[in-house]
Amino acid sequence: MTDRYRGFTFDETALREDVDLDVDRRKEILFAEAQLQKWTLWEVLGIPWNAPVEAAKAAYIEKVKVFHPDRYPAKRLGTYRARLERVFRRITEARDVLSDEGRRVPYVRQTAPPEQAAAMEARKLEDERRSEERRARLGRQNPLLQRFGRVKELVARGKHAFEEGRFLQAANDLQLALSMDPGNIEAQTLVAEAKRKSAALKANDWFDRGQQFYVIGRMGEALAAFREALAADATHIRAAALAARAALELGEVAEARTFAEQAVKAGPRVAMAHESMGLVLEALGSKREAREALEKAIELDPRLESAKERLKKLRWSFLG
Repeated sequence: MTDRYRGFTFDETALREDVDLDVDRRKEILFAEAQLQKWTLWEVLGIPWNAPVEAAKAAYIEKVKVFHPDRYPAKRLGTYRARLERVFRRITEARDVLSDEGRRVPYVRQTAPPEQAAAMEARKLEDERRSEERRARLGRQNPLLQRFGRVKELVARGKHAFEEGRFLQAANDLQLALSMDPGNIEAQTLVAEAKRKSAALKANDWFDRGQQFYVIGRMGEALAAFREALAADATHIRAAALAARAALELGEVAEARTFAEQAVKAGPRVAMAHESMGLVLEALGSKREAREALEKAIELDPRLESAKERLKKLRWSFLG
């Protein structure tokens, strides 16, 4: 059987500390804390080098379930509380860096394995050589041709960034190309999509943060994050649906209804949106409309057990 702790020697005093944690969880926390400064951010999240942004976000959510101090309410944690806080800060840093395209790209280069680093450096040198040759040629031409060459270079760079998933950089390059050549069809075609995808990434990042707070019951912070997600992308169905539920938990029923309506409008065929609307309508005392919304949610997703349970309670209250 593989030693998951790789021969690591645990502090017996820490293992015997009188706290409300089983031995396996103590070992997990002690091992992670000891490795924090040795591991790369990829290793902190337990994912391969250059894993996709989605993988980093998913790994972060799983780590939160173990290392967020608020996951252990009313438990005696002793020195383990500070250990958990140190680990949680590090996994949050990992998520922030590896989910942000501006910080992720240099970190990918910084942590590349030797073979990948050599290949990346070779490509960089070749790109720089070609760029210098291009600029030299343009410098020998008249200003109009030089301008045309600059636009072409920006569009090519924008397309490359787009293909690599660096949508904010792509949008910036393409927008600059359009400012120099408003009639450039290629830039016009791509810039709107790049902006949309950049906004979607930003919205997803805020949604992930909100979801993390929602899971541990910190509804105020969850709602604030969901608002940011919707400011970036007003059609983010899950953000609107969970914002409605968080607002309900906080007693903000009117705002909850606004979010639920936003979710249903963005996702009329999404069960989660109708379920949120049902919860809001029930809180408002509109039981018949609440039942209809929950029935719609179940029609769209027959496996939605939470909606079935809520509908069952509503039906019994109506009969009573």
